[in-house]
Amino acid sequence: MRRSYRRPVGAMQTRDGRWRVEVGGVGSIVWYRLIGPGVDRQLPSTQALIEALAAVGVDLAELVEA
Repeated sequence: MRRSYRRPVGAMQTRDGRWRVEVGGVGSIVWYRLIGPGVDRQLPSTQALIEALAAVGVDLAELVEA
């Protein structure tokens, strides 16, 4: 059976559930998926995630475990 390498291993979201970040990866390779109103983006790094969140007015510190 082949493993899916795009399966999230964790998730965070804003308290109201409007914005969600899924976290996945294999070994030392980590990816993020930002999901929200009109947005569904794959992001390759923590810095890219922080910048994408800032662009929609969300601070990483606002996210809680989902």
